[in-house]
Amino acid sequence: MVGLTLGALVLGGCQSADGRALPDASASPSPAPDGTGTPTADGELTYVAMGDSYTAAPLFPLVSGEQIDDCLRSQENYPSLVAQRLGIEVTDVSCSGASTVSIFSEQSFTSGARPPQLDALSDEVDLVTLGIGANDFRFFSKMMFTCLKLAERDPEGAPCRDRNRTDAGRDRLERKLGEIRKRVTRVVRAIGNQAPSARILLIGYPQLLPDEGTCTAKLPLALGDYDYVRGLNLDLAAAVAQGGVKAGAEYVDLVAASQGHDICSEQPWVAGIRGDPRRAMGLHPYPAEQRAVADLVVGLVEGA
Repeated sequence: MVGLTLGALVLGGCQSADGRALPDASASPSPAPDGTGTPTADGELTYVAMGDSYTAAPLFPLVSGEQIDDCLRSQENYPSLVAQRLGIEVTDVSCSGASTVSIFSEQSFTSGARPPQLDALSDEVDLVTLGIGANDFRFFSKMMFTCLKLAERDPEGAPCRDRNRTDAGRDRLERKLGEIRKRVTRVVRAIGNQAPSARILLIGYPQLLPDEGTCTAKLPLALGDYDYVRGLNLDLAAAVAQGGVKAGAEYVDLVAASQGHDICSEQPWVAGIRGDPRRAMGLHPYPAEQRAVADLVVGLVEGA
């Protein structure tokens, strides 16, 4: 299953050590950023986009002859669309496989290393968009790709839920959400320290599974794991939101925005496991999702 292998690499395999501890950005916390997003002297916003593959939007849509770098960053992802709509330039350092560790440390690839995303910031930055957290502790990979693999052996049961349940009745993946929440808080505080005048918009993750029902052709989870994976997806989005808002970010709620656009829907915002070579990598955003995120960001910026 080529799509499964490549997708797992993008979401979880590029960061060499996403489970290690982050630098303590909250040890000497500064006040939360004022969020005014004041333009520079020439009246133009200085915009930096940070995040993982749900910001980079790997491989969609490829322009003939377009160069593909290690980050697999699309030239038509939502940061690019926001910049086009606002008539400004964007410094986009989002990268497939990034975790919160990648904000502070180099992200390693076979061809070399990408500098910490935090390096793109300065006190001249007015606007920052950030989408991060799903790759920490390989959460997304374990939630989706491991569960999909386990489904091959027990398609009628709930093998992923059963595997992650401890003897004490707790869930191994859910136990990581508290730490992900803390890490997102540290990241937002660090951004505020590095770019004290910036307005920080934290972009959440969309709802991937429907509220009820299945679509095993697009997403061949075990039937009993649909509820389990849906819960993990929503709990991850909530943890990211709580961590970012605590540190002063404005949260852009994609769970709410993506209602009716889950993978199983007639108008999905995220591709199923096989993806579409013309529009999206497996389990990654379609152009429609990136356009919707751009609409939300532009609406907030212009509304301010």
